[in-house]
Amino acid sequence: MINLATAEEQAIAAINAAEAMAIQNVQLVRQLKALLPKDLRPVAEIAPVLAEQQIKLVAGAEKAVVRKTSAAARKSRKNLSKALREANARLRKKNGQLKKGKTQADVMRLAQRLKKRM
Repeated sequence: MINLATAEEQAIAAINAAEAMAIQNVQLVRQLKALLPKDLRPVAEIAPVLAEQQIKLVAGAEKAVVRKTSAAARKSRKNLSKALREANARLRKKNGQLKKGKTQADVMRLAQRLKKRM
């Protein structure tokens, strides 16, 4: 079975990648500082230090916003998916149209009822 990353894991991975790239850019600036005259080097060190601190602060705040989905929510979504398949099968004709007098709202209501019974 292939284990696909959840949306939360993908978001955190993207944040980590962006943070790593930004820190690499700061390190590049530090290396380029060696090309400056010796009397300007101390001034040029302040900006990379502040930039690195800000990058870490922003990345930490973004990671805190990403919430993990609870096991109960995942189970509920999976059950609703199964219930929707069942409700659609009951309320649609073979050609895919809804049966006479039925609406999509009826399909959702039936699916919610079926989910409750699971």
